[in-house]
Amino acid sequence: MSPRSPHPRARAAPSGPPAEASPGVPPAGLADLRPALVRLDLRLRLAVEAFRDQLAERARDPFRGLYITEADVDELLASVPAAEMARQSLARPAAAAAPRLERLARLFGLDAFEQDALLVCLAPDLDLRYERLYAYLQDDATRRRPNVDLILRLLSPACLEERVEARAALGPGGRLIRKGLLTVAAGDEATAQGSLLARPLRVEERVVDFLIGSDELDARVALFGQLLRPEAEPEAWTTPTGPLVGLGRVLEPPSPGGVEPAVRPIVYLQGPPSAGKRAMARAACTAARRALLLVDVPALLAATDERAAAAILTAAVREALLQDAALCLDGFDRLLAEDPAAASCRAAARRILAEHPGLTLLLGEARWEPAVWLAPHPAVRIELSTLGPTARGQLWGRRLNGHLPAQDVAELAARFRLVEDESIRAVAAEALSRAALRGEPQAAPEDLRAAARAIATPPLEGLANRVELRYGWNDIVLIPDAAAQLRELCARLRHQATVLERWGYGRKHARRAGATALFVGPPGTGKTMAAEIIARDLGLDLYRIDLSATVSKYIGETEKNLERIFRAADQGDAVLLFDEADALFGKRSEVRDAHDRYANVEVAYLLQRLETYEGLAILTSNMRGNMDEAFIRRLDAVQEFPLPEEPERLRIWRLALPPEAPVAEDADVEFLARKFKLAGGHIRNIALTAGFLAAAEGRSIGMKHLVKATRREYQKLGKLVAEADFERYYALLRES
Repeated sequence: MSPRSPHPRARAAPSGPPAEASPGVPPAGLADLRPALVRLDLRLRLAVEAFRDQLAERARDPFRGLYITEADVDELLASVPAAEMARQSLARPAAAAAPRLERLARLFGLDAFEQDALLVCLAPDLDLRYERLYAYLQDDATRRRPNVDLILRLLSPACLEERVEARAALGPGGRLIRKGLLTVAAGDEATAQGSLLARPLRVEERVVDFLIGSDELDARVALFGQLLRPEAEPEAWTTPTGPLVGLGRVLEPPSPGGVEPAVRPIVYLQGPPSAGKRAMARAACTAARRALLLVDVPALLAATDERAAAAILTAAVREALLQDAALCLDGFDRLLAEDPAAASCRAAARRILAEHPGLTLLLGEARWEPAVWLAPHPAVRIELSTLGPTARGQLWGRRLNGHLPAQDVAELAARFRLVEDESIRAVAAEALSRAALRGEPQAAPEDLRAAARAIATPPLEGLANRVELRYGWNDIVLIPDAAAQLRELCARLRHQATVLERWGYGRKHARRAGATALFVGPPGTGKTMAAEIIARDLGLDLYRIDLSATVSKYIGETEKNLERIFRAADQGDAVLLFDEADALFGKRSEVRDAHDRYANVEVAYLLQRLETYEGLAILTSNMRGNMDEAFIRRLDAVQEFPLPEEPERLRIWRLALPPEAPVAEDADVEFLARKFKLAGGHIRNIALTAGFLAAAEGRSIGMKHLVKATRREYQKLGKLVAEADFERYYALLRES
């Protein structure tokens, strides 16, 4: 039951609107709204007088007024002039509105009636006495928010046509509701489904905060976005050329004394993850001295349902206008998917963006024309390509702010495709944390390299297996030409900036930024080890593609699985290893049935997808003849791994026995290297098995253990063991 006594704040301020705002209301913000509230008080005086006249004309319910007495209302209205004075005051032109209310009306195109309706709904958020007055006028102590009928009675349009128009302005299709300024009061969902006149309305909390002086980001929008203010100076690497000149013109603010365009075109920035779309958008806004409201669309869709996502998009559009910021929807192409959730949000986004008069940037990877989707709203697509090492070097140099010498910065920029501000700053922060763990104030180059490697690791878990990098250049035994070819492959990736950009080869040769290499040779010849060494030399992680989880018997599924791998790899930097690649990249065959046709489509897709991949992909195969000829032509390097000759086998034997292992003097590795023509992988297996045999006996690794381990390896390979193979050591095989 509501208290019978008047609101205490009404007693404390008997001569005008309350001198003290509700808790948490900034006095300055409330002061700007007081002239408008005075006019609302006058309207309430007239409404109360009219309501009392109606009560006198009809039989009164004995319980009417029980919760809010006539004395309560009189005291609440004590600060308002008498009815005749109220009519005269309302007949005069309105006083200057609060600056923020005027700005809100200008931003959202509100007319005089909509501004007054907004003020009626705002009043209870500024002073609780309005709740009691509204409850009295609605003849229900529980209805403390104004419904549509009360708003129409208070603002009393002059004629029926105006009243019908005003009624529509307060409905779902009106600007106030559609643009997220008013909403149905919480707890009144049942009433909201009934008559429009009975629908209670309130001002959105963020709009209340704005009107009383707050510029804090909307809490719901802040969960999925961030407001980026213009930086001190524009980025040097974003000097607009070609289509980007148009982006600068779109973002450019009006000249002094000029008028802001009524509608600005929506710009879709399309490009791969390494194109730096977010960095480009922010740099362009900085150059135009605009703030940027960045919203993560995939995160929004993952965390909310369709209705909530549409409401937050509406709030984001409203926030962009309130903050005078360009709205940027990152990952917008997620809405272009065919699933029902994306389709529903796409329809809502289309309506919301079509009505948004402010600056809007959409970021995505998919090729898509917004002009068709948003017609007749002006829209344009700008295609961005991968940022080259030089541009990345400028980005890294500025973000790292002197943490590394210029040469090391250039090396990191060439090695890692990180281009977004948050990623590069995260590298610097993690590097400083690594240094702090050692008690050092400054990050070392090794810290930055390790941090960059950790931040750049793509989200491949579940799609591929990460390979622990255990080997270096000293661990592999190859003929000189083969070793030189592997080092050339590393140099190719390390010096792309010099050759493709500074020396102009990128303009003359239509070559992509990545590289693909094929390692061919019998099992155990060091193909996977070489991949590990290259990844370690480049400072990147190595991921082995799990063919069992990739290849599918169902038509089209293999391509989908591979696309997931490549898309994840495009988000970071890693070396992809396709072991036993002929299972995927085998020769295309003559089409005899549907299975042959789809198998050929699968190979063709892989050929095209590898050409667009910007990282390093290494494929291994036991036989070069199994690979499709068109694929061989597209490779950047083909490395043969033949079976090692005796000198190479001897080096492998010596490397296979660790220096820490106890090796007996009778271990004749020269004999083993000469007699047994084995690949390096088999030699390492023999050395390991011999270690276990010696450990079981509690002795050093001797020739007996080595020949027994060799026999076991031969048995695994399905080869016969002859006495002539072991010569004088054959007798050791009989020893227990």
